[in-house]
This record gives sequence, structure tokens and C-alpha cells, in this order.
Amino acid sequence: MLVFDEVIEGGEAIETTKARLFETALLGTVVDLCPIVYPYRADLEGLGGTQRAVDVTGPDARGVPLFIRTKRSVKLTAAGTAFLNEARLTLAQARRAIASARQAARAGESTLVLGFGPAAEIKLFPSTLTSLRASFPTLRLEFRSMTTLEQRQALLHNEIDLAFLRPPIHEPSLEAIPVLREQLVAVLPADHPLADEGPLDFAELSGYPFIEVSPLHAGNLFDLVRAAARERGVQLNTVQQPITNVLNLLTLISLGEGYTLLPDYAESLVFRNITTRRLTPPAIEVDLLMAWRKGDPSSENAALRDLITSRRRR
Repeated sequence: MLVFDEVIEGGEAIETTKARLFETALLGTVVDLCPIVYPYRADLEGLGGTQRAVDVTGPDARGVPLFIRTKRSVKLTAAGTAFLNEARLTLAQARRAIASARQAARAGESTLVLGFGPAAEIKLFPSTLTSLRASFPTLRLEFRSMTTLEQRQALLHNEIDLAFLRPPIHEPSLEAIPVLREQLVAVLPADHPLADEGPLDFAELSGYPFIEVSPLHAGNLFDLVRAAARERGVQLNTVQQPITNVLNLLTLISLGEGYTLLPDYAESLVFRNITTRRLTPPAIEVDLLMAWRKGDPSSENAALRDLITSRRRR
């Protein structure tokens, strides 16, 4: 809105713009108030309080009450109901106008939408995106933190251009290559009996409360952990439903609810009351894939893929 003020000259034009800004804000105020009004649509006749007409209208409609308020309730007037219906339509049109303006402003820009999880954010992006920006200075990057399942669906529906997710990927319209291999580490409460320094034998964790990561969040990580537990005779004493959000998972661990196994990006996370320990060999390893739609013509997409594969970490 400040952009409009800058291009309008003359005091009268600026005052008109300010009045319109006020009116738009008023529409939003009325719409925002309605969730508060409707739960309290009590019969005002029996409240025993003084009714008060509340005028929240703009300068062109002074004296038209939109709400009737008592000490115990608020109710829309007939004028308020009519105003509310029109306000919703006007605000929806305003949002469409803003979206159209933004789309027009970006018509000459290239945009790359990246879906990602914590591993890519911590281990891949810092070393590659600066170089990509140098090669494509007008490129606009959008980042969407998503689970593995969400990324696959978003790629298939053209909502993102590139995904950094866990295996497996079976969709024939997608291509994928591994770009990162990580070892699983134990993530424990800081006061856990096994929260010492140095490598930890996975078998020592047998029977301790375990919090499982959902396959919806981390793909084959769920199966890798269960397979390793069977091979090494570890009893997974699962105490929660599989968790889909890493922050929720870490919060539960910090509260002492149990431990989990995560890829070693977790060692870079600073979280209160949590510690990590590497596992003794043989390591449990998990891949991170980079995936895209087959035949994607974007040169920026191809450049980022080349940049990441050239710096692939093992």
C-alpha cells in the first residue's frame, strides 16, 4: 500500500487513498469480529443489561450501527448482516487483485520451488544455493518444508519443481538420484541412562521407551530401523504413535518420553535437554534423494541438479 502513496501527488489524492485504506481495514475488522459475535447470539431481551449500538462504520456511513452490544453479548444488526456479506465479497476480490498484481510483477522472473526436509536444509542448501544465485541472479527461490509423502504428491501435481526426500519413489513420471548418505544416530533425553559420550551399541537400547518416526514423514527410515532392530535383537518398546513432525518428536524426547533414531543431521540441531550418540558399526545408513519430473525443461532446475550432484556427499 505504501507504493500507491509514493506515486500519488497532491494532498487531496493522498487523503483519498488513506480513506480507502481505512475502509478496507474496516471490512476486515467486521469479518474478523464475526466469529466472536455468532457464539454469543443470546436473546438480548432477558439479559437485564443496557443495550448499546456499536458504530464501527467509515466516514461515509456514520451513524449506521453494525452491532448491538451488552455487557454479556454482541449481536449483528440487520445492517451489520448486510454489511458482512458484502464485506466478505469485497475482501475476496481484493485478495484476488493482489494475487494478480503479484503474478504480473513476476511474469519476467524465473521461479524454482523446492520441497525439502531437515537434511537438505542443513547439509545441502548452504553449500549450493549461493552458487546457484550467482549463476541466475534473477531467479526467485521458494522453499516448502514438507514430509516425504507431501513432496511426492506435490511433484506429481506440479506444486514444486524439485524435491529432497527419502526413498522409495516408484512413480514412473518422476526421476530421482541419491545425493546424500547419512548414518542413523541415537537421539536421547539428556538425562537418559545411556546419554554418555562415545559410540553406543544399538542393542543396549533394547527395551527402553522408543518413539517411532512415521513412514509418511521419512519414507524408508521406518523400515530401516525396524529391520536393524530385528537383525540385532533389539526390542523396540514403542510408546507413541509414529510421529510425522520432527519438532514434535524432539519435544517428546526432551520431555523424557523416549529415544529415537534419526539421520545424523540431528547432530547439528540445538535442542534443549537432548543429546545424540553415534552407533557402533555396522552403521545403519539412509539415503536422501533428489527428485524431479521427467522432461522438466527448466534450465535453472537442471543447473541446481548439476550443482548438487557435483558436490554430492557420501
